[in-house]
Amino acid sequence: MRKLSTIALLTLLLFPGLCWGQAKVGTAGVNFLKVGVSARAMGMAEAFIGVADDASALYYNPGGLMQLDEADHILTHISYPAGIQFEYLGTAWPIPRLNAVVGAHITFLHTDKMNETTPEQPYGTGRQFTASDLAMGVTYAQKLTDKFSVGGNVKIIEERLADQKATGVAFDVGTFYETGWKSVVIAMAITNFGPDMNFVDSPFPMPINFKFGGSMRAVQTEHHSVILALEGSHPNDNLEQFNIGVEYSFMDLAFLRAGKKINGWKRYTWDEFQTDNEKDPYIEYPVVNEDGSVSLDGLCLGAGIRLRLPTLDIRIDYAYTNVEKLGSMSFFTLGINMPSPTVGF
Repeated sequence: MRKLSTIALLTLLLFPGLCWGQAKVGTAGVNFLKVGVSARAMGMAEAFIGVADDASALYYNPGGLMQLDEADHILTHISYPAGIQFEYLGTAWPIPRLNAVVGAHITFLHTDKMNETTPEQPYGTGRQFTASDLAMGVTYAQKLTDKFSVGGNVKIIEERLADQKATGVAFDVGTFYETGWKSVVIAMAITNFGPDMNFVDSPFPMPINFKFGGSMRAVQTEHHSVILALEGSHPNDNLEQFNIGVEYSFMDLAFLRAGKKINGWKRYTWDEFQTDNEKDPYIEYPVVNEDGSVSLDGLCLGAGIRLRLPTLDIRIDYAYTNVEKLGSMSFFTLGINMPSPTVGF
């Protein structure tokens, strides 16, 4: 029976990576909700649903928050091309008396001021405008048994362009199950489900995503640790995606990470797509490029250090990713873990 369960788990993990679906790019809005918020997770290609053991679980899998013994906080900054900035702040507080964790988080994406142009005044009207996206949410996680926990988010969302805006609400639910067998963890989450938003009489759906994955601590000694992680996802506005990640830890103070995102075997050109509609040119993270060379798109690398101070731990994480159309990008996250003055109530 255990062997059958293991085979079933591996089948479910591999299914999104083997059965590529039809791309539905551009069919959902507020896509800033899909931007990863942790350099640690991004260094593992965001194969993080089955790890989720710090405050970034607020985003990746709120069910994993029950692994926290002390308050944990993260701050992430990402600088994108064209003057686009992304900020994320998350905080999580364990409440042992309730066998629960509560949290709050805020996501803010914003642009620099841009010059307004019109068909009549293509060189500018003299006015400027900005665009921004904002999400604020609260989180609650509860341990239901000694091995199984569940958590959820409620988020208020605002998208603004110049003097127009749209508002909405979305929900996340995640589960985290420690099997007790060779440190294997199984996790699931559904994110960003909620009613459609409406921007200037143009309704659009949320970027809903179903994720299933797991992790395993393959090596655990006094000084060395290796975590292997897998994750499959099924978004409502793109191809299914498969993420593979690994994290090496030395004395739980220094970390190296690597991973690869995959959502198709080969990237095709528009010419190939026009002669064969089964070939999809929207593939972002193929295994091989059009010319048959190994694709580096979706390759992620990362590193981190932990500073243990008398009253708190400070984590500094860095991640590097490569995407052909955007070029290479760097991500930084600051994490702070410290005892909570309210954990005993």
